[in-house]
Amino acid sequence: MSHLVGRAEELAVIHDLLGRPGLRLAEIVGEPGIGKTRLLAEIRTLAEGGGHRVLAGQAGELAGSIPFAVLVDAVDDVLAGGRPPLSDTTLALLADILPAVEEFAPPEHTVGGERFRVHGALSELLEWLATPGGLVLTLDDVHWADEATSELLGRLLRQPPRQPILIVLAYRPRQQPRHLAAALASGRSEMIELSPLSRDQTAELLGPGVSYHRLTKLYALSGGNPLYLAALSKVGTLASFDAVLHAELDGLSGQCRVVAHAAAVLDDPFALDVVAHVAELSFIDTRRSLDDLVAYDLIRADGTRWRYRHPLVRRAAYRSASRGWLHGAHARAARALASAPAVMRAPHVMRVAQVGDEEAVELLAEAARQVLGHGPATAAQWLRATLDLLPDNDDRRLGLLGELGNTLALSGSLHESRDVLQAVLHQLPTDEPERRVAAVVSSARVEQLLGRHPEARGLLLAELKRLPETHRREKAVLELEMGSVGLISCDFQIDVAWITDALATARDLGDRALDAGACAVLALAAYGFGKVTAALAWQREGAQLVDELSDDVLATRLDVTATLGWAELYLAQPRAGLRHVDRGLALSARTGQSHQLVYLLTARAMALHLMGDLADASASAAEAVEAAELSASDKLLSAAYTIQAMVATSRRDRDLALRAGRRAARAAERNPDWWSAVAGCALGGARLVNGDIDGCVTDLLRLAGGRDLPLLDPLHRPVFATSLVVAALSQGHLAEARAWIDMMEKAVATSRGGEILRNRTGHIALCHARWHMAAQSPAEAVQWANRAVQAFGEIDHVLQEAESRQVLGAALAATGDTEGAISELTRTAKMYETCHVPGRRDGVYRQLRALGHNVLAPRSAETTSALPQLTAREAEVAQLVAHGMTNREIADRLQLSRRTVETHVTNIRVKLDVSSRAALAATVIRAQGHGVPHVSDT
Repeated sequence: MSHLVGRAEELAVIHDLLGRPGLRLAEIVGEPGIGKTRLLAEIRTLAEGGGHRVLAGQAGELAGSIPFAVLVDAVDDVLAGGRPPLSDTTLALLADILPAVEEFAPPEHTVGGERFRVHGALSELLEWLATPGGLVLTLDDVHWADEATSELLGRLLRQPPRQPILIVLAYRPRQQPRHLAAALASGRSEMIELSPLSRDQTAELLGPGVSYHRLTKLYALSGGNPLYLAALSKVGTLASFDAVLHAELDGLSGQCRVVAHAAAVLDDPFALDVVAHVAELSFIDTRRSLDDLVAYDLIRADGTRWRYRHPLVRRAAYRSASRGWLHGAHARAARALASAPAVMRAPHVMRVAQVGDEEAVELLAEAARQVLGHGPATAAQWLRATLDLLPDNDDRRLGLLGELGNTLALSGSLHESRDVLQAVLHQLPTDEPERRVAAVVSSARVEQLLGRHPEARGLLLAELKRLPETHRREKAVLELEMGSVGLISCDFQIDVAWITDALATARDLGDRALDAGACAVLALAAYGFGKVTAALAWQREGAQLVDELSDDVLATRLDVTATLGWAELYLAQPRAGLRHVDRGLALSARTGQSHQLVYLLTARAMALHLMGDLADASASAAEAVEAAELSASDKLLSAAYTIQAMVATSRRDRDLALRAGRRAARAAERNPDWWSAVAGCALGGARLVNGDIDGCVTDLLRLAGGRDLPLLDPLHRPVFATSLVVAALSQGHLAEARAWIDMMEKAVATSRGGEILRNRTGHIALCHARWHMAAQSPAEAVQWANRAVQAFGEIDHVLQEAESRQVLGAALAATGDTEGAISELTRTAKMYETCHVPGRRDGVYRQLRALGHNVLAPRSAETTSALPQLTAREAEVAQLVAHGMTNREIADRLQLSRRTVETHVTNIRVKLDVSSRAALAATVIRAQGHGVPHVSDT
């Protein structure tokens, strides 16, 4: 329509959203032809008038399965001709999605499989597109969009971009796919439901030249649907919507009709050369027919290509062609796109290939592997189509079926994955032990992701009984897996006989990777049994083996890095754990293995959290959440959100802490276990910092199984019961707090070697110090706080050391030692500054001022605002580089490892596109507009 009728209220909502900061999302819903597309056009005009960058994409019915197709339609042309200022890593992730990025991407692309990183790269791209005036992105017909697009929308809602971005989605509510509904389930979007036009609005739309009688008839037939009304006004008063649309096509010449059919086969938008090939006409005749179709207003120009006026018109053109002609047309379309990626040809090939078509089998399998990393749901669809083309007796069927099972697991379709993998097991012959063991292990891990540990054990045990004794390595693999069942739920009470048997076989065979895996599991098992000395011995042995393994060998047992890393965290060795986890993450990215990502990322976040690097811990926790969301496993969701809640609580990000804690608890409640207990502790801690003392105690005890915290292992009770002590003291319940401390001490005392773990003794000492402060015994509090400081300081638990020093400073002040208190609190403020918790640092400043010590908060770093592509930690490191510090000096100042600093510097140089430290420093100084950046001495 040349002008918009009605919709004033809807546009007012959009106008309000355009004025808000950050990410905003609007959903325009309504039946076909109700005016969604027309309203999107009006929104784009409104946004352009306001100085926003405006991009538009439309999902196609045919190409709807191609990952991110609607986003490619919106942004790809904008990127053509000039490299966006994004890092090589980001461009490599985008290259497999956006054709325009391929020429700018590094020659060696990152191996796929880490969808959350792809989503992060797309979010980064949108932020750049939104700079500086904001971005308005309209996506039409998203009821046809693929699952990858829905996953991206979910990610953007969970982690909104920092720049002002308005995303407007239009879709038919009755055709809304489940994955889109799930992505939008948070409710953080504005719903705009379009109703039919009123009779007066219909009259306005038709204009004054329409008689009262004709207006009445057209309104009655159209029901106020603008598209139907427009078609009726051209072709008469047919009763059926489809009949009206077909009537628009009836007046076309034979050649025009063929071109209309060919264009409909190709989906929107379509190009002249491909249409000519499909229509089997010359370029001249095809162009002439396209011009006629434009004149009839059936199609409309879109730059150098064309689109149908409306998807319903395209569908009518498609359906009016004969089935035989369409079969040949899709075959010709596939040939016309021969130079295009396999993913562009696959939708056509699927429609025409017959059983035994070898070329189609190869193409669909290749297309599935190309999109596996960022679109596993699409990969699964194409693998199913590949299997449909193979004869029942084809030897390739089992291999492809195994691929399908693993792809379904990656896409989050865990139940279907389990069914497919079990079908593979039933068909695999017994004389192929290697393939059978691989399938059994995959199937058992899927069962565990579903929380079905007995079923996982049953699968493994059945295969162990079936396996011939001669296949010793395969037997050891199954035994190690058998002994590891339940570790996903941190069920440490495993049958170690399986592991020791696997260990003996591994050593006899000289399989050092399997040996390392057994040692790591035994370390966790010994810890769970409260045998700390044995756990430390197995950890040392496992760490030595892992450190001696080459990357290629370790990549065959990537789970070892996660298991060992978590064992080291439990054994108060966060720096060692971080080193092994980082190696696992690097191997995961290099090899495309993603099955250990959540374990590795949560371990990394926890290690950084303990070491006081809360900015990087928060980033890793957010990545773990994204990876877990894509898994559809309650176990992984509970773990990821639990760690995120803990980090957010330490940062005093109260809203995020509460949201993440609640999400962790929801995911864990159905299957009470160790993670449900820890989720309860995380939620309890979040409630505590939000001032909800009663809620803290209620949630923590409910999810941990009761007052004895039975779902927690004894050695974790002293760690998580600290919230109960603080809650009791905050309400003045000293006797209750003392009872919790007694429980903590008993838990350590009943473990063999529990006193070796300095973090446990540190937590107990800190609780004693707090209790004595509440009991007005500051001298005793000083003694206990000193013990806590010493304990935490010995094991790189920086944040807990700072908390202990803060209590020590308050205790010293209460004893009258003002000078000592000022010294401790000044040091505490520096530690909180290093940990990136300015709110807690400012609390210490208030304590210092109360002691008469004048102190000013350090001037905030300017680098983050001047160079927004850097994270907060990277900005801090960049400042120190510009100040002339070496990596060692930076590591000492920020209490990081040299390797971590080196990684930060490398990432900064990539993001700023500089080749040396000098160039990096110059870039930082130029960005701030004045001399050497300020480095706080406070």
